[in-house]
Amino acid sequence: MKKMKKALTAILAAATTVSLLGGTLTASADDGERTKITALLKGTESTEQFMVFDYLLSNFCEEKGLDYEIELVNDMQDYFTKLQMYINSNTLPDIFGCPNGTLSQACLDIDALVDVGAELERNGYADKLNGAIRDFLTDANDGNLYLFPQGLYCEYFMYRTDIFEEAGITETPTTWAEFEEACQKIADIGEIPVIVGGSDAWQLMRYLSFSPWRVTGPDFIEGYQAGTDSFSENESAQYAVNLLADLGTKGYFEPGFASVDFTSACNLFFGGTGAIFYTGSGQIGLAEEMYDNGQLGFFPVPDTDGMENMSTNVPVHAGFAEGFNKATYDDTMQEFFDYMCDNFSEACYTQAQIFSPFNEELPEGLPQLYYDTQPMFENAEVAWTSWDDKLDSDVLTKIVDEQQKLAQGITTPDEFIATCDTFVTAE
Repeated sequence: MKKMKKALTAILAAATTVSLLGGTLTASADDGERTKITALLKGTESTEQFMVFDYLLSNFCEEKGLDYEIELVNDMQDYFTKLQMYINSNTLPDIFGCPNGTLSQACLDIDALVDVGAELERNGYADKLNGAIRDFLTDANDGNLYLFPQGLYCEYFMYRTDIFEEAGITETPTTWAEFEEACQKIADIGEIPVIVGGSDAWQLMRYLSFSPWRVTGPDFIEGYQAGTDSFSENESAQYAVNLLADLGTKGYFEPGFASVDFTSACNLFFGGTGAIFYTGSGQIGLAEEMYDNGQLGFFPVPDTDGMENMSTNVPVHAGFAEGFNKATYDDTMQEFFDYMCDNFSEACYTQAQIFSPFNEELPEGLPQLYYDTQPMFENAEVAWTSWDDKLDSDVLTKIVDEQQKLAQGITTPDEFIATCDTFVTAE
């Protein structure tokens, strides 16, 4: 068998990537039988996407007598630059990491993406795919599925059982009013109600987007970005603004939260500080021991009071998805696709410790949190809508600045609403 090769790229000055193997990444052998499968992935050798695909490609290629080459680019912007370069030159590798949005559309514009949905129908895995994952990756223009999920990632609240007990909280909150009541009871006994990594934009933005998501799905943020909806006209969005203001100005977040990043917030909460923390499957490793000892519990995103909420209450997304190059999708690549589907769940759990996007029985030997949290989302049909992905970068930056001021009491909810409604105009 030919020697397996992995091309690792180092990020140099001016966002340049250089392969240690050198040369141009090619999708298959020139004018002849395929000898190699190529991939471009974001991250490092410790990144979940690499661990899964390295495992799958290594086993498949060893069986078939093929080489494989994985090019890695760690920095997000450098990765996007590299991927765009391949798109522009129409020289995409066989497999490439690709978010669902502008870059996937650029691939579709040159007819470079395999219809993954059709392939899943062909090999019998379409019905196994989690509904929220399918929703997350469905193309907004034609309703097809062109990207394969990296995994299934879910988010939820964790809480300290001893603090809840001491505060007299016997049931986890199911509405935001109950959530705030719990926060006040916790504050009354001298504990910090909620830990948040306020310096990371997405952490505060989650509280700003929970209510519109539970009530409207993606509709509010898509309408807001298009200029057809606004904070001042959307009741669920106004609710969220007031919620974030309450949590910040009533002292429910930890002191100095605006300068705490997510990693530090994780260290605080799992180190024993604070009662509630918004986290998820990505931190199961940190939570495992405390959960097994009965020190932690979990609950989904609460309902918005007085409004009709959708049944899905756990944010689910697919991570950094993968595309398959339509131009090089030959019999070998279709065979790999089927092998990948047959072995993807195993790779997710044994190699990367993430949930599989397929609704299959969990293997034995996982941390108990996997088995206990899965029922919350296994029948979810609506995906998480991340404002980070939907908003124009300039609008996003401005809202991030305003949400910081709102949570710190520098601006009022009415001022926040009035200001943010000036950021977009109808298209």
